[in-house]
Amino acid sequence: MVKEISGDILKSWIDSKKSLTIIDARDPEDYKKGHIAEAVSLLNMDVEKRSSEVKKFIQPVVVYSNDENCPASGYVAEKIEKLGLNEVYNYNPSYKDWIEKGYPVVK
Repeated sequence: MVKEISGDILKSWIDSKKSLTIIDARDPEDYKKGHIAEAVSLLNMDVEKRSSEVKKFIQPVVVYSNDENCPASGYVAEKIEKLGLNEVYNYNPSYKDWIEKGYPVVK
């Protein structure tokens, strides 16, 4: 079962240099405008096509999308978990929360 994670915990993992994979499930245009550092762009419709790559992701895997109203992070997280990864987190309220907290992004 996909677990939930807060922005504060994700930020602490990043700050402590914890090995993990961060997935940005937003539209590639949104990703280009700004994303969490080290995040990999992966759309819901591409998870199966990129399954060999996904299966090699370092766990934990944290997935985010636009905001609490965007279901993309949940869909992607569930698909990743079905591919056999067992430490998968859905960061929802997602990117909007990250920005509101003033956390850094890459543009």
